[in-house]
Amino acid sequence: MQSQPTIWPLGRDYNEAVQNPRNSFVDGDLQEVVPAVDKFGMPTVSSGQFAYVFKLNKPSSNESLAVRCFRGFVGERDKRYKAIDDHLDHHKIPVLASFEYESSGIRVNGGLYPLLVMEWVDGPTLDVYLDEVMGKREIILHLADQWIKLVKILGEAQIAHGDLQHGNIIVQNGALRLVDFDGMYVPSMKDWNAIELGHRHYQHPLRNPFFFEARLDNFSALVIHLSFLALAENPQLWVDYHDENLIFKRDDFLKPSQSSLFRKVKAMGGECQRLGTILEKACAEGVATCPNLLDLASPKSKLPAWMVTPVGSVVQTKTREVSKSDVSQGTQRPITVTTARPYQPTWQVPQPPATTGPTMAQATVTSLSWGKLIAQGIGQAVRVFAISLFLFWLWVPILGAIYTGMGGADADAQTFAWISDVAICIGIGIFRAKKQEAKRLRSWSRPGSPVPTVSTPPAAPTYRVSRSPSGPIVGSSIRHIYHRPSCEWAGKISARNRITFASASDAQARGYRRCRVCLP
Repeated sequence: MQSQPTIWPLGRDYNEAVQNPRNSFVDGDLQEVVPAVDKFGMPTVSSGQFAYVFKLNKPSSNESLAVRCFRGFVGERDKRYKAIDDHLDHHKIPVLASFEYESSGIRVNGGLYPLLVMEWVDGPTLDVYLDEVMGKREIILHLADQWIKLVKILGEAQIAHGDLQHGNIIVQNGALRLVDFDGMYVPSMKDWNAIELGHRHYQHPLRNPFFFEARLDNFSALVIHLSFLALAENPQLWVDYHDENLIFKRDDFLKPSQSSLFRKVKAMGGECQRLGTILEKACAEGVATCPNLLDLASPKSKLPAWMVTPVGSVVQTKTREVSKSDVSQGTQRPITVTTARPYQPTWQVPQPPATTGPTMAQATVTSLSWGKLIAQGIGQAVRVFAISLFLFWLWVPILGAIYTGMGGADADAQTFAWISDVAICIGIGIFRAKKQEAKRLRSWSRPGSPVPTVSTPPAAPTYRVSRSPSGPIVGSSIRHIYHRPSCEWAGKISARNRITFASASDAQARGYRRCRVCLP
């Protein structure tokens, strides 16, 4: 483990470093990114209590990454992230944003500092999202349902996030995702102490560093769920009580009997009254005695979020980021970014004239044209859907009965039937298109069949061509880069983010770019 620096960069220092990725990032592939910038040409940054988060765009695609630059020293940070990595490698938890920790990932003012490279989760934070959908009862109740499922996923993986609050919850296409794992608990951390106490408006008033275990999220999970239910019934609470919180504040937890919010929530009756009473009692008792949300409530739907998300749940993300063309126009000061030149091979291959022949055609048509396949699949799906409209009187009752048999509500049965019909039509369309494409390829391979013209130079013994490896290679699902298995950067990919491809061409077909260090 490397020694921790004694002096840590300020926000402006990280800002300057991110503007020069080629000189600042240790990872050669991060050196090729371009920071997202605002209208003044400065990197967009989200500043939190413990770190600064920058968005980095990949110039070769429309994908983005997030890098988390830490504000200061935290004891055993490397050891904690190693424990989190090891645990998450054995538990697939899609609600958590993917990440890779680098103990010496960024150079600032001549020193090396840790870095967290994360999947960029595109969507508003929970508070911003709620502000947009406030007054839409069905959508907020849907969030409450999804929240119970999220808490269940964390519980089944035996982990606690440690800082459940609006800024660490992203609403991505109507589904909930979590970010910021500095305070996370995993079973191997038993008998450790917490390095942070979480957002004060979401945590038990008696929480201290010595309470660090799987029950760590019980209080904040209940606070957030009850907030959803109360806001669904009374949107005016958002106007009266929302600030750096949802609706509850630390003062409410310190003196619940004197809290006007607690009185209003319990006066609503039903679930709000029941859970409000439980939360009020939990505030007065020890931090470890707060009940688990899963013992108090259960999700109303067993279906995945995308199948039950109400109409209007997707909110347009608001951002200060502008495009490159916007930055370069007018009087705004454009950002200065050092970009890498595209990789150039050290050899030059003479280009023989185009040729045709069964051998080259055979090599070209052994794989399907995915772009054409998708286009044909959509066309086939539309035809199948048109046919299904004439038989709706048959499949709507059948699919509806399946849905209610799975425990779904009768009111949602028809919606499930139509969504299922569209999904089935798409599947049939792609299957039929793939079958037709495969038939076309087989016809080319038969003796006497016309051979398509291929303008590719034939292999010649006189050319020394550096070929991509044909054996298995390793890719990172976060960075979308593939490596040779022996590459030092391949060894840093965690098991949960590691993808193995049969060859470089397979990785390229999935949109992955080759490593600029090992050049597979």
